[in-house]
Amino acid sequence: MIDKINAKCVLAILLTGLYFPSFSQSQWTYDFNNGLTPIENGGPALKVLGQPGKYVKEKIPGSDDLSRTIYQFEKNSGLQFNNTEAKGFLSKSFTVEIYFKMDELDSWKRVLDFKNRKSDYGSYIYDGKLNFYDFAIGEKAPVRANRYVHYVYSRDFETKAIKMYINGQSKLEFKDPGTEGMLDTDQVLNFFQDDLIANHESSAGSIVLIRVYDRVMTPVFVRRSYQTISRAPKAPIAEKEEEESEEKPAPKETAKRNTNLAIVTGRVYDGKNLKPVNDADVTVRKSSTDSLVASTKTVNGIYNFELRPHETYRISAQADGFQPKSVSVKVSNRFEEVKSLISLSESTYDAPLSTLYFTQSTDVLEDDALRGLDSLVSYFQKKENLRIILKGHTDNTGDFAKNLELSNKRVETVKGYLLGKGITADRIAGSGYGSAQPSRMNQSEALKRSNRRVEIWAEPIKR
Repeated sequence: MIDKINAKCVLAILLTGLYFPSFSQSQWTYDFNNGLTPIENGGPALKVLGQPGKYVKEKIPGSDDLSRTIYQFEKNSGLQFNNTEAKGFLSKSFTVEIYFKMDELDSWKRVLDFKNRKSDYGSYIYDGKLNFYDFAIGEKAPVRANRYVHYVYSRDFETKAIKMYINGQSKLEFKDPGTEGMLDTDQVLNFFQDDLIANHESSAGSIVLIRVYDRVMTPVFVRRSYQTISRAPKAPIAEKEEEESEEKPAPKETAKRNTNLAIVTGRVYDGKNLKPVNDADVTVRKSSTDSLVASTKTVNGIYNFELRPHETYRISAQADGFQPKSVSVKVSNRFEEVKSLISLSESTYDAPLSTLYFTQSTDVLEDDALRGLDSLVSYFQKKENLRIILKGHTDNTGDFAKNLELSNKRVETVKGYLLGKGITADRIAGSGYGSAQPSRMNQSEALKRSNRRVEIWAEPIKR
């Protein structure tokens, strides 16, 4: 009986971290035996994000009668540490330590969010790798679904060095390019709940321990902490279950995916209120040739494309009431998942709504240009307070005067198409500029093609 009591005391010490020297208000430890309050006196309680979780007594692997309290959370739910209530505890150098497991790891899964759901940047686990989107990704780490893992994140305030560990081993180190790895003005650190930008990147799971420190912990300390928490031997039956879980067949959706292609998934949202922009027109063009690759419309702000790897693409989004915007996306590998976010701003009409491209020496509208025009016709039919300004251009091949004439013919071609679609002549104006206003240097055929264009601008009608 005495041996069992001693064993329980030792286990409590190992899980709560009291095995290490205690520092006054330099760490807060949450082991869920006392709900969401820390084991140290006077610390801030964690707050529930999303659906409230459950407190469950779980048997310690390798023991007969020892158990621990875990916090089980639902998908896109989690916990929050309030730095204001903690009197700026995480405002400079800090370390976050978590012992947890996730039910699913089939795609991006959020671990830490420093911007209170306003940004897609932050700490994830992706394909068994530690990732800080969109700046760094580590080597393969021993992270598997339904298996507990010891995860540590630290950021040095002076050097901006960010380090991330799995099971006591450093797996990712990089320099924060700004303050992406720090809390913003909301001063809250969110665990596991995903952001409002692409809020499907989360998993249900279980937490054994959360501990935050107001300093950067050394690699030796991290390794000792992992060894201490995971010291209890695993029962043979647990090992067998884990082996079986590793051999489970891949989800059907993954099995059907074309491994020769990469998936680009993203979200178009209103940069003012972070709400998704539905039914936005999204197009993909190769950056090297400006050729159209694919197009779609957003559903609840979300779009998806399967693209060939080893290419750089330009993804453009256009929606009623917003200024069109393009982002560049580089796809490096096959079977890669790339995230692309497009934040739209309200229309200010200080940039072209669309650009139509032409073949060398012609004024003929190609199929790609016609599709773009058709979407604009619908836009201008709804926006009767706007007039259309057409600006025609050419590359620098040939005589300047002939290029000027060609650019005006291109404008007339576009104008004629718009008139045929019911846009009245008093709402359309424009002129050609020849080769005088290139959008890019005429140094190659691909670059020259980007100059053979008609830009479509909008301008409020003055009453």
